[in-house]
Amino acid sequence: MSALVVLKRSVHELVIVKPAGLASELPGRDTSSARALATQLAPGSMVKLPHRLDRVTRGILVLCLSDEAVAFHNAEIAARRWEKFYLARVAPNDGVDPHALLGKHRAFLTAPKGLAEDARATIVRSGGKPAWMEILAVAPTTTAGGGEPRVHVLIRLLTGRFHQVRVMCAGLGLPLAGDPLYDPRARDPRELYLEHVMLRYTDYDTRKPSTMFVPDDLERGPLAPAIAEVLASLAAG
Repeated sequence: MSALVVLKRSVHELVIVKPAGLASELPGRDTSSARALATQLAPGSMVKLPHRLDRVTRGILVLCLSDEAVAFHNAEIAARRWEKFYLARVAPNDGVDPHALLGKHRAFLTAPKGLAEDARATIVRSGGKPAWMEILAVAPTTTAGGGEPRVHVLIRLLTGRFHQVRVMCAGLGLPLAGDPLYDPRARDPRELYLEHVMLRYTDYDTRKPSTMFVPDDLERGPLAPAIAEVLASLAAG
């Protein structure tokens, strides 16, 4: 139960911070996922997920406790009214200037059937699903104990494809550091860091715009001013 930080709890929905390494939900007898733990927080309630985060991704996850809430959020997501922001730690490549990648990017992605966590998405020239994201800010960062240079990338996710941030960053020459699926140079998968850092959405209970963000999350580590300032501006609306 201590694995979940609860940001909001009502009759209709829970908003939590899911830790990295915890699945959003699991098929079959599910006793150890974020959904299963949320069921213990709201005994007697159904728990459904209008969206999911990869096991390796930490951050904000919305869980619905009523049919009305899940239908509402599904419609909001289909209408692209949710604004999702991600923070990634990437491993720069020689010849790739992260600052030159600020702005919107499009790719066409394919994903294998079943969408297992260890499956790979692929960027293709044709036949894939369009995927959009916008790089809002980049800044150097550090890792525990020093080591290779790393860069924080703040991303607005405009579509929600399988492994989208991971595969698109790799395609731009900035794979997530430590990512065993998309960085051939990865040595330590424990270095992998991807966070759904902020969500702007319409609260089901109030039907008003709401921003979910933990500004002083100790798991996040220090942020450069260039990243912190953009996050603060986004949080302020």
